[in-house]
Amino acid sequence: MLWLLACTGPGALDSVEAATLAQPEADTPTLEPPSGADCKTSCSLGDQTEDMHLTEGELAVLLEDWNTQRLGEPTIELETLLFYFHDTEHYLTEHGSHALDEQHDEFLRRELARDTVTMEMRLLDAEGQVRGTVPPTEIPLKEKQHITFAGTGSLKHLETGGKVKRVGLAHLWSRW
Repeated sequence: MLWLLACTGPGALDSVEAATLAQPEADTPTLEPPSGADCKTSCSLGDQTEDMHLTEGELAVLLEDWNTQRLGEPTIELETLLFYFHDTEHYLTEHGSHALDEQHDEFLRRELARDTVTMEMRLLDAEGQVRGTVPPTEIPLKEKQHITFAGTGSLKHLETGGKVKRVGLAHLWSRW
């Protein structure tokens, strides 16, 4: 178990030392999908949007409306199609893209193919010293990940869990 402390002033952690854990030091970061318990209930609050889906009718209207708009503009229709990318991909597979002209179809499919993100982290102590790192790591969107930090020294094994979601044409949301 790892305890994280939060403090309100710069000297609040002066007398606190890192606990020694019986686990070996992490030399290299690892990226592992969660195993065993369901992360929606065990290590984070559930994500209410995971169970929300667009209907076929809603998708058809979004595609038709977006087809009349300029390419590359962040409109509510396009951003909704991208936010619900699994629903959009499923709809296009099942029903095709007949509601879209060729340019809109190519643009949407190119954007839907952008389904991973490269993420990196540095863990700093109160003095600004790096206490752990995660080098640039490619992770899939909307999938919970567990990542182990490398170079943690006396902190020993340290990992974080989280996910990244696409919430618009040029916007990501991340919680770790």
